[in-house]
Parts: sequence; C-alpha cells; structure tokens
Amino acid sequence: MTLHLIQLRPDMPRLMRWAASNGVLPRDDDDLGYALHAVLNACFQGLSPAPFALLRDSGAAAPMAICARDTEDWRTQGMLLAYSAHDAAALAAQAAAFALPDATVALGLDRLAGKAMPERFAGGRRLGFRVRVRPIVRADRDGDRTRTREVDSFLAAVAGTAPGEGPARADVYRDWLVRHLAEGGAGVEALTLQAFRLSQVHRRTQPDAGQARHLRRQLGPDATFSGTLTVRDPECFSALLARGVGRHRAFGFGMLLLRPA
Repeated sequence: MTLHLIQLRPDMPRLMRWAASNGVLPRDDDDLGYALHAVLNACFQGLSPAPFALLRDSGAAAPMAICARDTEDWRTQGMLLAYSAHDAAALAAQAAAFALPDATVALGLDRLAGKAMPERFAGGRRLGFRVRVRPIVRADRDGDRTRTREVDSFLAAVAGTAPGEGPARADVYRDWLVRHLAEGGAGVEALTLQAFRLSQVHRRTQPDAGQARHLRRQLGPDATFSGTLTVRDPECFSALLARGVGRHRAFGFGMLLLRPA
C-alpha cells in the first residue's frame, strides 16, 4: 500500500460554525479533534484520512484547544496534515460526488494537496519526529474484560503507591511512547516532552441494542513529544506511520510528523 500525505487549509471560523450547527462542537469541549474528525467524514465518508494533525502556519504542531467560543480566536488559518491510503485525486472525487458544500468549504477542499510517501524507510535511517499522543492504557472493570475503560497511564503507574513515591508523570509518558514506537519498528535516540495538559474531549458511545448513541465526556492526558528515532524494522515502521501511535488516532492524536535528522 502506498501511503499519501494529505494537506488541507481549513477555514477555522467556518469550521467552527459548521461543527456547532451539526452538533459536533459541545460547549464544554476544549478540543477540536472531534469536529475535525466529523468534517473529514462528512467530506470523504468511507475514505476519511487518519491519523491527522493540525498545525499552525509556523509549522509547529498546534494543540487543538479552544480557549473561547469566539471564532475570532481561530482566524489565523492553520494547516491540517493527514496520512491516507488514498491520493488527493481520489479524495477530491469522493467529496465531489457525495459531500455537501458547507462541509467542503469549511475544510478548505479547494486547496487539497497531497504526495506519495516513500514506500519504506531503510533500516538504520535516522529521522526527527514530532507527535501528539494520548498516553492511556486499557483497564478491565472488576476483572471483566467485556467492560474495559481508558486510564491515564500515569495514574495506572502510581496506583497503590504513596504520594510522591511513584514514578514521575513525564517519565511514565516517555516510557509509554518509547514502548509504542518500539512495537512499531523504531528505536528512540532522543525524546523531549514539549507540551502537556489534561484535555477534555467528547466521543460517541457504543450503545447497547436499541439505545441511541450520545456524546460522552472524557478528561485525559494530552502530550506532545519531539525527538529522534532510528528505523529498526522498515515494514513495521511503515505500518506504524499509516496506523498512528496509541489511541484516538482518528481525532487528532498519533500522527508521526517526520523531518530529517
């Protein structure tokens, strides 16, 4: 499979209005991930690209936070990058056939661009990277594997320890990321936690039979790392790029942004 890097320039004020009118921007949400996920699905439907990342014009990864409901805060246009199994032409054709105009305008589809990524990065290749992740683990409820929940990996690591005796939060998150990258065929040479906050997001629940889906509020860790990695297993690393790191990859987390090292 050829992986494609997709680039878009959303119109942020129009995106905010579209999300509010479609009920995908709850007033107590402080993250744009769900709104972007929704507008990507509205435009591309079954071909929606993920993982994705929202960047400022300066090129630095932007925390997708909303400090106020005034769209004036978002008049500085950002750039949306995403990985996709489909090229820009296929995505544009899908949107032309099925998307409503208000969604395509909000997403900035008139400036859709893309390129093919390398088929693979050679073993031993050093790469700089940046990634925004939600470092969580899955935990069973009362030993019942059918009732799992997401837990902040730091809280899981310090559970049962006395205050101040457990590992540091930053160390837990670094270990979490190193482990995920190793499973994806990459070894970490250098790693810096550049930003951290607890962000509140909303996700659709998976209802029981006969029940309607509704938005459920989640508060959890939101960490941005940068560093240098070495490709150990080219096939696994290619799959990691396409899949993304960790969970919530369809909502703005987990996209590995690469640069020369």
